[in-house]
Amino acid sequence: ITFAEEAGLIPEFDLAMATKVVNHLANIPDRYQAAINISGFSVGDEKYVAGLKALLANNQWAAERVLFEITESSRMADLEAANEFIQVLRKDGYEVCLDDFGAGESAFEYLRELDVDYVKIDGKYVKDAANSAKDQAFLKAMSGLCRDLEIATIAEFVETEETLEFLKEC
Repeated sequence: ITFAEEAGLIPEFDLAMATKVVNHLANIPDRYQAAINISGFSVGDEKYVAGLKALLANNQWAAERVLFEITESSRMADLEAANEFIQVLRKDGYEVCLDDFGAGESAFEYLRELDVDYVKIDGKYVKDAANSAKDQAFLKAMSGLCRDLEIATIAEFVETEETLEFLKEC
């Protein structure tokens, strides 16, 4: 992924993966769903956006089975255009998630500028919360902010009952 972003190939890669996922879902039972990652770089690429719109227009059933996750691995240059793209997906029935929230330098700016359905909290905060009062405070603050904004949260690396109970408290 990093190489594809650095080489400027990520929009083609993201579109190929989206196509592969949609085609795979079309051939398996309806009970299965999938999340498709989108690099922040791809969100601003006109060819990617046009290609994804065409793919989804030809597979309208996919709205019930696909969630899109915007990754923070590459900074989004035009947040207004990115939000317009996200709102098109949401209008068409797709849910959108900010992936690895807190991992990048732009997390709170993205949360302020982008209207999404979910925030997936980076697993680093979850893993470290068991032993760090500071990380527990960050988790509580992130989940409280998302709750106030009416955005659902998803936590990565929930591996123990103790972590699960702490996250429920948050």
